Amino acid sequence: MPEKILYFMDHYPNFGGAANTILWQAILMKRAGKNVSVVVSSWWKVCEEYIRICEREGIQIYELCYCVTSQPEGVDILGVLDHYEEVKSFLQDHIPDVVHSVQINTVVELACRELKIPHIMDVYQVNPEFFKLEYADIFPQYHICDSLYYADLWHECLGTRSYCIRTVAEEGKWSQYLSGSDELKFVCVGLLCERKNQLEVIKAFELAMKSYGLKGRLQLWGHGGLPYEEVCRQYITEKGLQDFIELKGFSENMEAVYEDGDVLICGSTSESYPNVVSEALAHGLVVISTPVAGVPEVIRDGENGYLSEGYGAKDLVTCIQRVYEDARTGSLQKMIEQARVTYEETHSPGAVTANLGKCYEEILAAYQEKNGYTIHDFHKQFAGITDRFYQYQECFTNSDYVKAGLWKIYYVTNLLSESGKKRNCYIWGTGKYGKIYKEILDVFAPELTIAGFIDSYAKGQFLGYEIVAPKEVLEHNENRILVGVITKRSDIFAILDQNGFHYNEHYFTLEPLLW
Repeated sequence: MPEKILYFMDHYPNFGGAANTILWQAILMKRAGKNVSVVVSSWWKVCEEYIRICEREGIQIYELCYCVTSQPEGVDILGVLDHYEEVKSFLQDHIPDVVHSVQINTVVELACRELKIPHIMDVYQVNPEFFKLEYADIFPQYHICDSLYYADLWHECLGTRSYCIRTVAEEGKWSQYLSGSDELKFVCVGLLCERKNQLEVIKAFELAMKSYGLKGRLQLWGHGGLPYEEVCRQYITEKGLQDFIELKGFSENMEAVYEDGDVLICGSTSESYPNVVSEALAHGLVVISTPVAGVPEVIRDGENGYLSEGYGAKDLVTCIQRVYEDARTGSLQKMIEQARVTYEETHSPGAVTANLGKCYEEILAAYQEKNGYTIHDFHKQFAGITDRFYQYQECFTNSDYVKAGLWKIYYVTNLLSESGKKRNCYIWGTGKYGKIYKEILDVFAPELTIAGFIDSYAKGQFLGYEIVAPKEVLEHNENRILVGVITKRSDIFAILDQNGFHYNEHYFTLEPLLW
């Protein structure tokens, strides 16, 4: 068991679920008597929540400048090179037994290798298609995830030694049992965005109230600000749902939200394991969830919660109906009692502390120095593209965009330069990003011949190249396509997939995608 542990947070100014998870891991080890310190990044703006929580828990906090990525396509080459020595010097001064980071922290990984310190990453969702590109060996040996689903996937894709450590939640004031209830309070918690799928939750609740006569109210809590929020708000207004569905925004007092609720609905289509599920279990709420990623590993339908069959409103409304029926018959009480057992065994501080401590012990016992790829190899491998960027920086319409994407640009342009000798290469898009993609290819793959630009609506020429309709290119999947479009890009991906084109094999982007 390590005695001295350094935790590196992400560089995002907002306090997200992944950050919450690793900060709780630091807190548990601090409460277990370990020498714990937390490092925050000033890359953008230090997240004030880290400071507040660490001060409350008596955890020493340090500030350094470094960047991270939540997925393998987003490594910042220049960020790693610029801050390596500072991070390495900090680690030399503190000499921890273990370093534990959230997200992929390349600069910390390479520094830990040089200093022979075990390094663990907490990272969650990933798209297997990312790994069709053969990345440099910059990923940690050891990996912690909150679901078996993604732990297995990271191990399969990268060969990491992966562990599943569930999220932790402190037990709150439990809601009253719902026997005989005919009006229930539902909550849906999380950033208002497509992958959280709140619109389908709203539609399911509308269906339950209007079509099936069920009574209740639904409150949606979480940060807004994205266009998706307006989509949800407009739907509520147009359908006249304001009396029983509310968008409440972000709350700093989620304890009160959970204490006032009866049922949590998690409608997510992309998660590893939602923190809101563990928080709901800790407060005695009934859990309704989609079968996303690791949720079915914990929530067993009809035993300690409800799992929908799919991700649409009709799937979720079935679960809502079952909650009311079980409340009327009294069988919901047994389910809530089983959910409490699940919380104690899976998400309570005691259970997670024991599992995390065991994980650390196994990693220390198994640790072997990882020879091979170092910061010197990293510098040598990417010297060509970084030198060329600085040489031609003024040629780009948006040099910051290019600078942030050099990692992905390196791999895609190298692949296209090789395959382009045998295949035609097209850029999909005749707007701003189509122009930027052309600039990038001119600088980093000057030997590559562009066959033309693809556009569903425009005709004629763009930047001196012929504009062709998608169907002319999609007839031949030996063509290679760069999707230089941001708006409705997922629609283009769907068309490409339907025509036998595969991401990072037949079509590409020059910037990292979100999972």
